[in-house]
Amino acid sequence: MELKLLEDMVVLLEEKSFTRAAARRHVTQPAFSRRIRLLEDWLGVEFADRSSKPVGILPPGQELEEEVRDLVRRFYALRNMAHTQAESRSRITFVVQHTLAMSCFPRLIDSIKKFLPDTAYRVNPANNDDCAALFFKDAEFLLCYETDNRRFNFPHRSIKRIGLEKDSLVPVASARFIEGFDKFDSLFDGNIPLLMYQQGGFLADVLASSCLPAVFRDYRIEVICESAFSASLKEMALADMGVTWLAKSMIENELNAGTLVSLESRLGTVELDVVLYFHAEGCSNKARQIFETIASLGPGLTKPQTPK
Repeated sequence: MELKLLEDMVVLLEEKSFTRAAARRHVTQPAFSRRIRLLEDWLGVEFADRSSKPVGILPPGQELEEEVRDLVRRFYALRNMAHTQAESRSRITFVVQHTLAMSCFPRLIDSIKKFLPDTAYRVNPANNDDCAALFFKDAEFLLCYETDNRRFNFPHRSIKRIGLEKDSLVPVASARFIEGFDKFDSLFDGNIPLLMYQQGGFLADVLASSCLPAVFRDYRIEVICESAFSASLKEMALADMGVTWLAKSMIENELNAGTLVSLESRLGTVELDVVLYFHAEGCSNKARQIFETIASLGPGLTKPQTPK
């Protein structure tokens, strides 16, 4: 018994006409009628009353309708599951620091796909401190930030490293927030509402060892919210809630449009290295092709394209 016969039955139940059902199935009416008869013979019951127009559905057909529909759905769900599992095994996995997953990673994949268009990918966003464990557990690549003082130290000789570009943490506030002050300098005269990264995270530690000591020394600060995620801090800044440090790569559009304004001249910035690690040991040929492609393209391939 073929799946197409069950699909024929579903269409006949919907159309209640051999002619219309045959047209939907792209066969002649006699051929469609023979296929329905084959199904009835296999089931051992008749479910179509051919003596009436529209076609009458006999009790066995009415009783079997939902089961047949469910069986067809399950057949296709099984096929999709098999395809998904096969594709999943062939996907190349990147562990990506959260902020980079929203900024550099899409541009990196776009650059790769120009040379390897048929490659499928999986991205696992993670905090920088969790990246190493996830990288070794189930990934070929790790895309992360590093600074001069905070670098991964992988002892394995099979781990390859490529520096992709420079990024920076930039202090910003919304244009509307700044416009709420009579003068730009008056923003720094009172309490500065800060939107901060939660303590213990990579970006929080980077700021704590660079910009923040001078900021807390020179200005009156009010920390109004903490978050582990750059995306939430960005939305709060755009909602005029205060000042925060964000990766320049994820706010290029807002800076160019003027919706976010840089305060780096007063509060300072931190330079970040965008780095890609590759686990070469036991990797697939496809993963090695990706690494070689990235290496050949050189630094800067994840930078935003300047409009012509």
